[in-house]
Amino acid sequence: MCGRFALNTDVETILKQFSVASCENLPFSYNVAPTEPALCLVNNEAQITGIQMRWGFIPWYSQALTGKKPPLLINAKAESILEKPAFKQSVQHRRCVLIMSGFFEWLHLEKTKEKQPFFIEERHHELLAIAAIWQQEKDENLPSFCLLTINAHNPLVKTLHERMPWMLSPLQTQEWLREEQLSAAHLKELLAADKPIDLMAYPVTQAVNSAKYKEKDSIKPKV
Repeated sequence: MCGRFALNTDVETILKQFSVASCENLPFSYNVAPTEPALCLVNNEAQITGIQMRWGFIPWYSQALTGKKPPLLINAKAESILEKPAFKQSVQHRRCVLIMSGFFEWLHLEKTKEKQPFFIEERHHELLAIAAIWQQEKDENLPSFCLLTINAHNPLVKTLHERMPWMLSPLQTQEWLREEQLSAAHLKELLAADKPIDLMAYPVTQAVNSAKYKEKDSIKPKV
């Protein structure tokens, strides 16, 4: 599961790394939490553009419920996403790519019962492209997105969590953003096309445990 990430970059870097035609103002943050804005790439009439979206969406079938607080979905398992009613329409027709500098995972310390956050990023500080889906909810200005996760095949991430964001290669990014409806066979091909990404992880300040903490040392190695 991925419950927090960072976006520490500029528009020029995004335009260059992802060959994006245009990009909205960045929702810059060292500690992005669910319900907060982030930057996603979408296919807009055969042009890739970067737009702001809100993290977490409400299943279409629960938006009409009254008297109950509907669930906010921030992650979905990529391997079974086409089988889930909450996600099927979006994954077939509304795919996007979340841009992040890196993400946080927590190590539970047995002796102290504390949670130690780790920041995980590409070793050379390249931006990560994460498979995601989106929808437009009623009475919301921004579209909302849900990021996709896969089994943690990266040994580094696996020491912290059994799941990790689905990090796409440049070719996978192109395929994911194609306008055609996604079939189960194509999804299986994309999952099988995963390439190893050279990641590094290091402990950061425990202040990150609070979603309200947004300081620069959120992504700096803990001293």
